[in-house]
Amino acid sequence: MKTSNILSILAIGSLFLLPAFTNAQDRSAMSKNEITKMDSVESATSKAEQVQKSNDESRMKEAKLDRKQTRAKSKDAKRVEREASNAARESRAQVRTERKAQKSRKEATKQAKRASEAREKSDKN
Repeated sequence: MKTSNILSILAIGSLFLLPAFTNAQDRSAMSKNEITKMDSVESATSKAEQVQKSNDESRMKEAKLDRKQTRAKSKDAKRVEREASNAARESRAQVRTERKAQKSRKEATKQAKRASEAREKSDKN
């Protein structure tokens, strides 16, 4: 039983390897036409591979450039957003300061009015 298993495994393995060995023939056993055809096919595939590789490289360069530009735009947008936020904060602070100044001026005017009224009263007495 063990020998029959081993022989069947070897037979199955040889079935898979036999076509590989028959396809990998020597160039010397092929005719000149077959060699020429094989060379032209190999050169065409190598050219196609080179074209594909150069296309891939150019696409990768474009993608990296786009990524770099996008990052720069994002960085610039964040900077603009920070500047706008700081400007809005400063504006709010200036509005508060102006309100306080107006309130102080109003209070000063009231006090000056009270003081003048008090002076007038004391002058009459």
